[in-house]
Amino acid sequence: MADWQPLVDSFGRRINNLRISLTDRCNFRCVYCMPPEGLPMLNKSRFLTIEEIVRFVRVVGRTGISRYRLTGGEPLLRADIPDIVRALKCVPAVEELSLTTNGSRLAEMAVPLREAGLDRINVSLDSVDKRRFESVTLSGQYDEVRRGITAALDAGFPVKLNMVVLKGLPDDEILRFVRMAVDHDIEVRFLEFMPLCGEGWEPDMVYPITEVREIVRAHFRLEPQGRGDKTAETYGIDAGPGTVGFIASLSEPFCDSCSRMRLTADGKIRPCLFSDYEMPVGELLRGGASDEELLGVVRTAVANKPRGNQFVDAPFGTRRKDDGQVLGGPFIRTVGG
Repeated sequence: MADWQPLVDSFGRRINNLRISLTDRCNFRCVYCMPPEGLPMLNKSRFLTIEEIVRFVRVVGRTGISRYRLTGGEPLLRADIPDIVRALKCVPAVEELSLTTNGSRLAEMAVPLREAGLDRINVSLDSVDKRRFESVTLSGQYDEVRRGITAALDAGFPVKLNMVVLKGLPDDEILRFVRMAVDHDIEVRFLEFMPLCGEGWEPDMVYPITEVREIVRAHFRLEPQGRGDKTAETYGIDAGPGTVGFIASLSEPFCDSCSRMRLTADGKIRPCLFSDYEMPVGELLRGGASDEELLGVVRTAVANKPRGNQFVDAPFGTRRKDDGQVLGGPFIRTVGG
């Protein structure tokens, strides 16, 4: 069976990276993501099954998509997560399979995930101070997350730590994060707070990445590394084996090199992570549609991928209205990254 032509959007960007949301559920209530009482959840019967996910990956894999990331919500809340990993790693197109997690269940899952074939792990760690961690995540699982990070490293995973930087973060904590990359072969990444993070968007909480970068540069010598189509601007640190990355989706957007699209937990394709434009494929998967029909919907979605996110002109000037919309563009409930 001949492979199809690559997925290329109307601006010439080739799509080779798919993020697969496995669930909309999460056991944390991060202040930048959702209200303490939580949000209405999808009925679990709407989640894509292992077979549906694998079939979709086999289809889009024929276009050259080779990098896949499992996200949520919190993907480790799926009891069948090792089976999902194992099944996807049997698909020839899957050259790299990674996962983003809050780390709360990682200590018990690191070895099973490694044995299933998972290649790398990103852990969200929003503070190295236990009290601040609890105030940001509304979770008392700081120790579990730290054990999970250790377990992932012990299992042989390349590990990235993602920190959403919020206004008021002390300089010392920024430096404590960087020192983790000095002491360990990991990548510490500072993420600019953005509407993409979830339901907690407040522009006044934004801490521009430019300021974070300058604080780090004042204390460490950074050696720039090639970025390509990566989300993070990454630097080596002369003081240790790890790296530090900066992701500034609002103040320094990298839309021109974006190669990503998302498959939601209930089977919709979003060609831009900042956009609410989506095309349904779950119904086609369950309705016996052909591979060509599935790909046709995907190509339509990719053709509608915008050139840039809608916050470029006023990155920190968007404010949420009472009806849940963001001035300047739709407010997107997307968690996990």
